[in-house]
Amino acid sequence: MNRKPKLLAGATIALAVVAFAYKTLCAPTAMVAGTSDNAPSPLKVATAEVLLGAVPQVLTGIGELEATRQIMVAAETSGLITAIAFDPGTRVRAGQLLVQLNAAPEQSELARLEAQASNARAQLQRTRTLLPQQAATQEELDQAHWAYQQVLAEIQRVKALIEQKRIKAPFDGVLGVRKVNLGQYLQAGEPVVSLTDARTLYANITLPERALALLAPGQEMSVAVDAYPQRTFKGRIGTLEPRIDPGTRTVLVQAVVANPEQLLTPGMYVNGQVALPAGPPRMSVPETAVSYSAYGDFVYRVQGADASALSVRQVYVKTGERTAGRVVLQDGVQPGDRVVTSGQLRLQNGAAVQIAAQDSLSLEAPQEPVLAK
Repeated sequence: MNRKPKLLAGATIALAVVAFAYKTLCAPTAMVAGTSDNAPSPLKVATAEVLLGAVPQVLTGIGELEATRQIMVAAETSGLITAIAFDPGTRVRAGQLLVQLNAAPEQSELARLEAQASNARAQLQRTRTLLPQQAATQEELDQAHWAYQQVLAEIQRVKALIEQKRIKAPFDGVLGVRKVNLGQYLQAGEPVVSLTDARTLYANITLPERALALLAPGQEMSVAVDAYPQRTFKGRIGTLEPRIDPGTRTVLVQAVVANPEQLLTPGMYVNGQVALPAGPPRMSVPETAVSYSAYGDFVYRVQGADASALSVRQVYVKTGERTAGRVVLQDGVQPGDRVVTSGQLRLQNGAAVQIAAQDSLSLEAPQEPVLAK
């Protein structure tokens, strides 16, 4: 008798489940139908034109500066320092005395030899006078001449020893930090002070191995240093290393850079650039237009003639060298195409876009390449 109410209750529950499922399934359809007319708003992007023109070809590398003349002045012989004749950090001339070592023993020896030379010279003159009178033989004259020449040679030797005790600047330059003190006993070869002539410098730059076939002595090179970010310094290639470094596959290039203002210092880290002759016109875009992925490099090309109905298409490209904030494209686009330069992360194929008035992320130089005619 209680079976009919139970059946009615089950039927009611089943109808309720069916009604809920119908509402659940139909609700998204109705929602979509209600919003189908509300298309997503275009994404704002910045764009740039694919230019066909002369793209500067530049070889870049890093290195350091080296003085054309820089040494550590050292003692040629041992001795006690009796005088220091320089101030650290000052400019000196070639031949200027820097340090005097004790030369008293050599001076005494020189005085003795000069007296001996005077006696030998007088003996030689007497022998020459007696030879015509047959009061002396030719052998005695030869011995007197030999004795005199021997004393002269000894005098030259002692004078050289005395000169070695006078440590002098071998060339014009600026002295560094003093490494000796008055009264110190200096050993032969021990450093005294550094001497640097920085009026001209060597810029030793490493470039890719392909540069060896493109460079020659006499080409201009510009270098930049962190200390003066707004300036570039000009130089000319002097020497090309004739071999490739097997470890880095690079070639060492040495340029001579004038330093009349003494702004550059040996040991500075430098960026070097060598401009090569311009090749045929090539397509280029700002570097920010190219996106990189494991599947290849690509750009977003803007499609559509109506500014209110623009979209983008992902196009894979083959890139070339980079210079002055631009990258060369070898295929995938045509001159005159517009590509997206910022805002790519939100894009996909067919996305509607609106071109922004300015690209705040542009890396381009103020001037654009000259278009080919």
